[in-house]
Amino acid sequence: MRPAAVGDRDTIERLATARFKWMADRGYPPWPQDAAEIAGKAGHAPMWCLLEGARVCGVTIIVGRLGTAAWTEAERREASLLLTATLTDPARAGQRLGHRIATWAVDHAARQAKPWARRVTTEPRLADYYQRQGFTLVREGTYQGRRLYALQRRAERLPNPLGD
Repeated sequence: MRPAAVGDRDTIERLATARFKWMADRGYPPWPQDAAEIAGKAGHAPMWCLLEGARVCGVTIIVGRLGTAAWTEAERREASLLLTATLTDPARAGQRLGHRIATWAVDHAARQAKPWARRVTTEPRLADYYQRQGFTLVREGTYQGRRLYALQRRAERLPNPLGD
């Protein structure tokens, strides 16, 4: 994993476009941002790239501030890292790239002395997937008429967080 750079923009946009098509083909609702908007954050937001050699095969944005829709005031005061906009190359489906990103983030949170790695989704299939990654469902709620799932996993140092 390495920080995304402005020069990664085109690669990330292609990856996001392919992932959004893959998700639409499987009945997932559209993302609130388009591929260009996600890619435009490269080099300007806390975006990280999962690499295979020099090739970007996944991205995530990790922020230290929780939104109000999913988290209580007490939880927002707790130190944590929130994974958002995690996308992986659909051509590599089944290779557990999302799991590798999540595991790295749990280790990264621990290295940053944050006790929690957290996630939020409006998609029940992703909530189930995140639970298989070791995240615990904290609560379900509603946001703008959609179900909202808040999940967290205790941060911990891991000997081989990327599994390679």
